[in-house]
Amino acid sequence: MNSHLDPTDLGILNLLQENGRLTNKELAHQLNRTISPIFDRRKRLEEMGYIKKYVAILDREKITTSLVAFPQIALTSHSEDALASFQKTVISYPEVLECYHITGKYDFMLKIIIPDMHAYNAFLRQKIAPLENVGNVHSSLVISQAKSEIGLPL
Repeated sequence: MNSHLDPTDLGILNLLQENGRLTNKELAHQLNRTISPIFDRRKRLEEMGYIKKYVAILDREKITTSLVAFPQIALTSHSEDALASFQKTVISYPEVLECYHITGKYDFMLKIIIPDMHAYNAFLRQKIAPLENVGNVHSSLVISQAKSEIGLPL
């Protein structure tokens, strides 16, 4: 844990992870503090990058029926330029929600949200396969989701 964070900072972060719309007044009430120091601490946490942004989490199933896939991709070259080029390209695709450089048999794992299997096949054939450094792709498709959390345990 970062030494810059005291219990009040951690309390603010925990509460905001649960509900990013909490006002400073509500935070102060829940943490038994006054509003002014909570305002200052929240602003400092934002300026220091502990709070990156505030977002609304949408229910994917209510927006659209979509396929969630985790392709794992092995590259043919592992030079710094090759890794950076691949990463820069794939993170520009709107279908890619997450991109991880990983250890093991594969070099990258992506989290893809796409309408259906036909669209996923087109994504692989038109966007991933043509990249000059792609050697092998292994896909895992989500059947069901038991848990999805974005908050970090503090």
